[in-house]
Amino acid sequence: MSRSIHTTRRSVAEIRKKKFADPKAKTKALEEARQRLRRKRLLKSQVLAERKLLPPPLAGTAVDTIPIEATDEGPWVHHAASSDDVRAVLRQLPSSATEGIARVRLHLGKEYMDEHAEDGNHQLDPFTGRKGWEIFPGVHSGTILGTFRPQTGLISVYDYVYDSARLPLPQPACEIYLRLHALKTLIHEVAHHHDEIRRVARGRWLKDREANVEWYAEKMEHLWTSEVVLPYLQANYPDEIQVLREWVANQGGLLLPLDFFSGDNRKTEKNGLTLLRNTTSGAFESWLGKAAKSTSLADSWLAFAWELHFSDAYDLCLVVLDRILAVDPGHVPAITCKADTLVHLERLDEAMVLVEHALRLNAESPEAWKTRGVILEGRHDWHGLLDNCDRWEAVRTLTKTAQSTTCLQRAIAHCALGDGSEMEKWLQAYLATRRFPNEETATRRTAFIRKRILVRAGKPLPPDLIASLAAYKSDFQIR
Repeated sequence: MSRSIHTTRRSVAEIRKKKFADPKAKTKALEEARQRLRRKRLLKSQVLAERKLLPPPLAGTAVDTIPIEATDEGPWVHHAASSDDVRAVLRQLPSSATEGIARVRLHLGKEYMDEHAEDGNHQLDPFTGRKGWEIFPGVHSGTILGTFRPQTGLISVYDYVYDSARLPLPQPACEIYLRLHALKTLIHEVAHHHDEIRRVARGRWLKDREANVEWYAEKMEHLWTSEVVLPYLQANYPDEIQVLREWVANQGGLLLPLDFFSGDNRKTEKNGLTLLRNTTSGAFESWLGKAAKSTSLADSWLAFAWELHFSDAYDLCLVVLDRILAVDPGHVPAITCKADTLVHLERLDEAMVLVEHALRLNAESPEAWKTRGVILEGRHDWHGLLDNCDRWEAVRTLTKTAQSTTCLQRAIAHCALGDGSEMEKWLQAYLATRRFPNEETATRRTAFIRKRILVRAGKPLPPDLIASLAAYKSDFQIR
């Protein structure tokens, strides 16, 4: 694919002179041409600046001379990775990735968070008041995990904040988990540095595209985590890893390898879209909060199974559910979770056997009725889907959530059967169960819900809906 941008000032002038039937189209064409011209000028300036740069110093033994500063540590502030961890990991990275790194700092970064965190898009930790997130009960990260500053060659890895006496899991297990993610942050920022001095330097045309830069950093983070960070931790912290794995096996029902806790953070696409998906590390963090509130081991295992399900780890989810059912074959929530998981694996007949069994055990189970409807939809049994809604409503007074589900399922069934008026009726009934913050959001969400109904019913999207959806272009896509 060509890297060239051929837009010139003459191109802009020609568009300005050209006659358009629609003035808005002309305005749009002019703005796009100006944007391409601005980008072309930016690229040229980057190339000129690059040619004036001196080559970075060779690495050699430079890793051992890189200053590593650890500051701010206190009763609540913890460097998840030590200076020795950082230096050991840097030694194992390619020399081309580490040459030119001036310093590595392990610190709280409160001032940086105060300056760069988006207003209102954060929490304040109770110990230092730093802007950030409670990633799981009692443990707080900053809004930003790490930074690389190309002007100075400084890499920062920001601390975690927590009370060691109030953790939801054993302290060694917590520390090894946070150490893993601090080192992942480190190599992510090293990847940005490597990108700056090597890959981008050979093609400055990429540098103005943030998506390409982040895509590369995530790609190298994933690779170096597998090749460097995980082997390093396994060689140097085997006891802590074993504590983590055994505790999760007891509380979650599954003995998992260390790479499960690493997760896969590759979510940025080259086209600029961000994938919306749950990682296994995110599933673990989310489950910790639910496990702390569970009143029984079975509840904790089921909560973990659902988190595995949401992260698309369906095979692991089934293992946990089978362990629950081996002890309690009549555990309806586990049966319905297993049925739902089998639906995602396209094993519809097995799923139907399970939901029918669950409904014999508990005819009022909303999860079973909902999953039964999803199975009928997957079979394109539209009359059966409508009958399922009728039977569900006859069993008990539905909650608002259940009403929302039946309205949507009825709309899909009527759409598939070609009854547009009934589809519209149930779409409006579905919307009545939802709350939107403003009219603009309601209009946008209605367009996407209408698309969902048509797609699930196997119907083509009308041109007017396609046009309205294009107006609500999103920066996200779901995997």
